[in-house]
Amino acid sequence: MAHSFDTYKVELIDRAYLRNDGFTTPRTARIQLFDVRGKVIVEYALAAPIIPEIYEAIGRGETVNLDECYLHGFSLTACRRFLIQDKNTVVKINGFSARNAVFETAFNIDLSYGEFNTDTFTVDGAIFIGKELTLHSSTFNTNGISFSNCYIKVDRFDMVKTKFNDGEVNFKNTIFDIGVKDFQDADFGNGDTNFTNTEFGNGDVSFINSRFNDGDVSFKVARFGQGKVDFHYAKFGKGNISFEQTEFGNGRTDFRTVEFGTGRTSFNRCVFGDGEVTFEGAEALSGKVSLKRATFGNANVNFDLYQGKDSELIFERSTFPADVSFKGSILKGLHLDECQFNSTFNLHVDTCEQIDLTGCTFRDIVEFYTHGEPPKVKILNLTGMRLLGILYLDWEINNIKKLIYNQTDTSLRQKAEQFRILKQNFNNSGQYDDEDKAYIEFKRNEAKAILTESIHKKKFSALWQLPSYGFKKFVFDWMGLYATSPLRVVLSNVVMIFFFAFIYTILPYFANTHLTTINPEDTFFTKFWVGAYYTGITYFTVGYGEIVPVGILRLVADITAFIGVFMMSYFTVAFVRKILR
Repeated sequence: MAHSFDTYKVELIDRAYLRNDGFTTPRTARIQLFDVRGKVIVEYALAAPIIPEIYEAIGRGETVNLDECYLHGFSLTACRRFLIQDKNTVVKINGFSARNAVFETAFNIDLSYGEFNTDTFTVDGAIFIGKELTLHSSTFNTNGISFSNCYIKVDRFDMVKTKFNDGEVNFKNTIFDIGVKDFQDADFGNGDTNFTNTEFGNGDVSFINSRFNDGDVSFKVARFGQGKVDFHYAKFGKGNISFEQTEFGNGRTDFRTVEFGTGRTSFNRCVFGDGEVTFEGAEALSGKVSLKRATFGNANVNFDLYQGKDSELIFERSTFPADVSFKGSILKGLHLDECQFNSTFNLHVDTCEQIDLTGCTFRDIVEFYTHGEPPKVKILNLTGMRLLGILYLDWEINNIKKLIYNQTDTSLRQKAEQFRILKQNFNNSGQYDDEDKAYIEFKRNEAKAILTESIHKKKFSALWQLPSYGFKKFVFDWMGLYATSPLRVVLSNVVMIFFFAFIYTILPYFANTHLTTINPEDTFFTKFWVGAYYTGITYFTVGYGEIVPVGILRLVADITAFIGVFMMSYFTVAFVRKILR
């Protein structure tokens, strides 16, 4: 029945009204609703009961049926005065129904401090017009209440400290006009709470310290207007929570220190406006809190000190125009799949088993660690990340190598790509030693990926792929750490010199070959040091000529000279790489 409207007109007609159930009133209320242009939207004809008679029925403990009634000035405060009761007396009502009714007054519609004892309390389809609609401190001992399909045109809606027991609390499809909506300290009982498709309109909305207990809670497709949306200290229980496709408007959205309980929490495809969004200190005992494809406005998003030790926080395909922070958060998993961050991103969590940044784009600073206590993280997934800014972290302090290798669901190729991203990032931030370490792991994983991928495609390619991999592993990795360690190259040169010295010494015992100037009667060690000397002058391409190889050692000498030139070049590259950056 309820319609949104701008103005209205009420006319009482001296004509009896007969309701379908036989209820009758001597007069009929003719109500017209107008839009902003003064055009009639709809016209109703309703019963016009005598208000004192309703108060008398309440005093006698009778069921109150006000369906299709026009109620001018109805108030439980006035009811107490009529029944000569103290102003703080709780009014007990044994059954209340006002479907498709119109409550209208120039002052307050007062249902406060009432005790509603009935199977169901329903004002489904009703219209409320006044300064305030208050149910402050009322108790509903019912199997459900229905405020669905209502239009509430009041400056303030007050449901502070209202208590519901069993059954569903239903505000589905209800429309609130401009004004404050206050549900602070409300206890929604053990049943479900349904605000699906509710239009809250402009004005502050407060659910501070509200308790939703163990029922499911739905704000799906609800719309908040201009004003603050505050769930500060709200507590949810075992039920599922849905804010899917909810529009939070441009005011501040406050979920600080909210307890999300153990059910599944979904903010999928919700829309946050240009006001700050804060979940600071919020807690999720278990399950998942999902914000897939959520839309964020041009304001900061704050998840600092978020408590979700056994819970996962999931974002997917969201864009964050302003700063985002998870500083000091405790999480089981933080998944940010294919998100875009256009401003500073603080990822300095306290504890998190897994941080997944798969496919994310970062256009500004990303702080994983700069100072203080390092984050305690087991897995960091950077697969497909596009880093246009700088990621601040430390290879040793953050144990980056372990964070990447702990991944069980990424391939060698993907691990190589992550180390490549880190290598380039360390270069941009001037962390050149960390750059070298990331580059080494990049080349190692790339080589393994090429080997495994080739063998997977053609198994017989192992005949040449394995020797090729072994050669590269020995020459590029073991001998020089991919030209990142001059000291390693120097040590490799020393080893090679002594290796060839041993060849020059031992080979004459098995073949007709020798070095001139070596006396066959000399001791093994004398021959070895002569071989080492000859290796050195050949290795470094000095070539004095006083020692000449005879026989097959000439070929060994050629190999020695080639390897010497190669290793000196290798050293030059490694040395210049270290010094000139």
